[in-house]
Amino acid sequence: MTDPRHGRLRAWWVGALVGLLAVVGLAHAQAPERKSLEVHTARDAQLASQLVIAEKKGFFRDQGLEVQVKYFTAGSEIPPGMAAGSIVMASAGEPNAISLAASNFPMRVIAQMGDVAGAQGVVVRPQAGIRVPKDLEGKRMGIVKAGPALDLFGRFSRAYGVDQSKITIANMLPPDLLTAFAKGDIDAYAVWEPYLTRGEQLGGKVLHTGTQSYVPGAEGPKRIFSMACVVFTVESFLKQNPNTTVAFLRGVRQAQQFLDNPANAEAVLDILTEPLNIPKADLRKIMARNRYQLQIDQALLDSMDAQTEFLHSVGFLRGAPKARTYVEPRFLREVDPALVKID
Repeated sequence: MTDPRHGRLRAWWVGALVGLLAVVGLAHAQAPERKSLEVHTARDAQLASQLVIAEKKGFFRDQGLEVQVKYFTAGSEIPPGMAAGSIVMASAGEPNAISLAASNFPMRVIAQMGDVAGAQGVVVRPQAGIRVPKDLEGKRMGIVKAGPALDLFGRFSRAYGVDQSKITIANMLPPDLLTAFAKGDIDAYAVWEPYLTRGEQLGGKVLHTGTQSYVPGAEGPKRIFSMACVVFTVESFLKQNPNTTVAFLRGVRQAQQFLDNPANAEAVLDILTEPLNIPKADLRKIMARNRYQLQIDQALLDSMDAQTEFLHSVGFLRGAPKARTYVEPRFLREVDPALVKID
């Protein structure tokens, strides 16, 4: 008859060995060159969701890294800071990374955080008689003439045959759009979340987003625009801190997996509402417009190249580099080869 003490002893050794191998494997896989890292973004559900989840849930710490998320008012504040040397890594809309690449700044995109085209859109005032896109002609519109919103509205206009020359368009910052809309100074505007949801709260109607039509009689999925949120960093940081970069991305992947689990839907909202300063009901609606996905694929390269061509065509960029020259997939591939779908 087998001595039960031998079984308990064997189980103890097996458990100890498994634990030791896990620790050794973690150290070997990650061994971050630095123990702390600041990542800059905006208080925006498109840009910051996985970062905040990873920070609050301790997923970065699981990878041996202390990450502090730092916030700007808008992602457009990040490129000047990175160029000046005060920002090492950031999560923002792809035009921000593109602007650095176009100025020959040594930067690399290391991951896509999500397809956020559904969070860009056109809000109209039904009381102004705007029911379908052509009704915008003869009306007053506000727009952020800084890239994405301008591109979105151009594509929207071409898709529905809207003559922009017949629209009085004013250049405004996002908060000013809401003020002007509330006062009745403009009848419509093109912008991104959370200003779509806030416009609805002022009595407006989202007529179209980058991926969805709400045009009466033509409702349903309709992609007219592409926009991604990306993580980008200084090239010298990658060279000096490859393990830190992989550890960071592993933490983001844990957050993505947490976000993907439907059972965590309410927990996600609880985690994000305070750091992002967005009420839970609004956050639920905003996040539903986004498609969060940690990956690098051909669709990302195509989206970035399309944005580059547009921004260059309107004089916002000096050059027009191809995304493949500055998108670096090897760090995400080390986290999980399945997340990278390009060579």
